[in-house]
Amino acid sequence: MNNLITIREASDLLGVSIKTLRRWEQQGKISSIRTRGGHRRFRPEDLLQSGQATPFIIGYARVNRPKQKPQLDTQIKALEEFCSQQGQPFEILTDIGDGVSHNHPNFMRLVEMICDGGLECLVLIHPESVGRFCHDFILGLCRLFKIQVILLNQTQESIAAEDLVDDLQALVTICYNRLYPLHNPDHRQLVEYLGALKNLPSA
Repeated sequence: MNNLITIREASDLLGVSIKTLRRWEQQGKISSIRTRGGHRRFRPEDLLQSGQATPFIIGYARVNRPKQKPQLDTQIKALEEFCSQQGQPFEILTDIGDGVSHNHPNFMRLVEMICDGGLECLVLIHPESVGRFCHDFILGLCRLFKIQVILLNQTQESIAAEDLVDDLQALVTICYNRLYPLHNPDHRQLVEYLGALKNLPSA
């Protein structure tokens, strides 16, 4: 048993968190040996042959509404073309939803992957792909976990003005719902006003 390593050493070997190792073990992706005291021990060769040691790249794309699916497809194509050139395994995550809510399924999955380790690089079309108001937090989280962030088009104009109105409307709704019932007349009037802004011609 001299070649067995601890879970901390296994974590360092694969470059992932201890939490990730435990999850992989529960999922049957890796196996461990228990000591008499119940501690996990791992064979390095088993870990390296498991296929879990390969770092990977995540591309993330988002649009506000289902009718923007063509724009989402364009983002996906650009992400796939870039990621495929890197010579490493990659996955593209997408969401359709406003830039205010954080409850989009693949956004939550992205945050979990950042915190769990094993993610080497995050690729975005522009920072607001991950959210209108939380992109600084996500980029800071990547710095904390030493994950490279690549922006494919930093000079691209922000998401369309129509999307900004959607996001403002969602933000107002969230704030007002915490203060007043949804049927409050003032609330309805403000939401209707924001909705009317979509019909104004762009400057």
